[in-house]
Amino acid sequence: MNTKYVAIFAFAAALVVGGLLLAQVPAPVKPPPPDPRMDKIIEQNEQILKNQDQILKDLSDLKEGVLQLRRRSS
Repeated sequence: MNTKYVAIFAFAAALVVGGLLLAQVPAPVKPPPPDPRMDKIIEQNEQILKNQDQILKDLSDLKEGVLQLRRRSS
């Protein structure tokens, strides 16, 4: 009879310990769902970079024009 109780107690203890171990396992981390606002921001950023190249080119042309005017007025 004692052997039967020891086996039941050992089985219950194993279930409790197993349950505690499973409760401590971290859940897998899911990536957040894609945000449609991020796509819009990325598109705007690309457009800004394209515009920036054009603005820099226009500024260099303007600077060259100002230098030519300074030379002529001197």
